[in-house]
Amino acid sequence: MKLPDKIFGIDTKKAYEDFLERSKKTPDKEDEQQPQNQPLEGIDEGDYIFMPKRNLYVAKERSHLGEAWYDAHKALHQEKARMLTLREFADFLALLKTGNSEFRRIYNDITEVRNPWRAEWLDADFKMVNDKLHINYNHRTIDGILKPQNSDPITDYLTSNKTPGISLDDWLSNPTSYGLPKADVKDGSMYYWAPMKNNNSVARFHADSDGSGLGCAGYPRNSDSSRGVRVARAKKI
Repeated sequence: MKLPDKIFGIDTKKAYEDFLERSKKTPDKEDEQQPQNQPLEGIDEGDYIFMPKRNLYVAKERSHLGEAWYDAHKALHQEKARMLTLREFADFLALLKTGNSEFRRIYNDITEVRNPWRAEWLDADFKMVNDKLHINYNHRTIDGILKPQNSDPITDYLTSNKTPGISLDDWLSNPTSYGLPKADVKDGSMYYWAPMKNNNSVARFHADSDGSGLGCAGYPRNSDSSRGVRVARAKKI
């Protein structure tokens, strides 16, 4: 059936074209009812801090205390979570440092020079590949085997130990793209152990009454009751 050219003085052809144009721009009701960001299923978001820069929820408290680096990865993957990479950890500390009183409390708990000894594993594993030191990160458990999803050569980082030290503030404000202190990082009181070329070193951060430190030469099979991991979960889109 052919529509009349006009109804009540309205040009029907133009009205139909306008309708088609609006339909391209306006989502249907089902789409409107879908939330843009899904919450974490079965998880209390109050136990986490959201890091917008990385689209991550990061646990306020450490967990999996006493587990070695490999075991901590495995446990997190079973929980559909993961470990923070070295760069994500640096960004997390920078976020906490400039936040509210709760953020500052967590920042102090991680970095403050005091007893007891606190430490946490980070998702950074250092390996020699073709005579170049690589950082392996973004690990996943695939067919029961822990495998890095990224392996990149590292440059422009501080290659020597400083005990003490380097500036915690300068490291956080200007890390390398992989989260390591840059070669020209300012001096300070934070201990730093550079990655070793023995194909058996991973990263951790610790603090106690003797100081705080970033260690990139740790042995992955070491464990103690005060060393844990901070759960990270991606925000669903």
